Amino acid sequence: MNIYYEAILQASEYIEENLTQDIKVQDIIQNVGFSQYHFMRLFKAISGHTISNYIKRRKMTEASKLLLTTDMRILDIAVLFGYNSQEAFTRAFKEVYNVTPNTYRANNTRYRNIEQIVINENILNLKASAVDPMEPRIVRRDGFLIAGLKYRGSNQNFEVPKLWNQLSEKVKTIKNKIIGDHCYGYESYDDDFDRTGSFVYMAGIELSSITALPEDFEYQKVNSSKYAVFPISAVVENMPKSINEIYTVHLPASGLKAARNYDFEYYDYSFEVNNMNSFISFYVPIE
Repeated sequence: MNIYYEAILQASEYIEENLTQDIKVQDIIQNVGFSQYHFMRLFKAISGHTISNYIKRRKMTEASKLLLTTDMRILDIAVLFGYNSQEAFTRAFKEVYNVTPNTYRANNTRYRNIEQIVINENILNLKASAVDPMEPRIVRRDGFLIAGLKYRGSNQNFEVPKLWNQLSEKVKTIKNKIIGDHCYGYESYDDDFDRTGSFVYMAGIELSSITALPEDFEYQKVNSSKYAVFPISAVVENMPKSINEIYTVHLPASGLKAARNYDFEYYDYSFEVNNMNSFISFYVPIE
């Protein structure tokens, strides 16, 4: 492992050891022995997070566990993780989880897909590993209908995982489901994608009809097509890298050409978020 990765791991270990302290970025940088400017860029480039945002997400992840597994007062949890008031803690928690600590505790559902996993050697290897071309599975699917919640943007603040948590709260009440525990992440692109990085994403389920949908649901008819299907690891923060590799490495190596302006993720009953041994299927329509 090179000195850059070793520095990232050293910083991660320091953060974990001091998670309930007021962690200063300067203390981390002094601990790893790099210049401030260099290490801040290095950490973002390798981990995908700024140091400050990673620290906040790690604090909120551990705080969220205490909300569900203990009867500690929210104020006490706030103080434990270095917040001077419950209001400041609530603002930080809502920025990460999209709900207040009170609501999170009341829902009693762990949002694993938003939790910030600890950066360790396995995660760094997953992020940085060079990939050999992968031959996809080729399938043809008849047209089908999905419905769910939509988001448009570039997912800079984990809006897509938050969308899935909103869907999970509603899915049990939806009628006409084809398979109740199988879901789709349908992503489409328009002419602005190259300029803005913005896309439209639907977290949804397959339906036999669109009658009696919740009022905030939208639906999407997916036409019959031939697809190249690739497995993607269930580690949430590595999914964008895996999808990029499909388009830049695997598809070109296979001689296949993507068609249309969408692709989709397929989640079945075996999906376990952030488990490196769990996988989803990524479908790319091809010519």
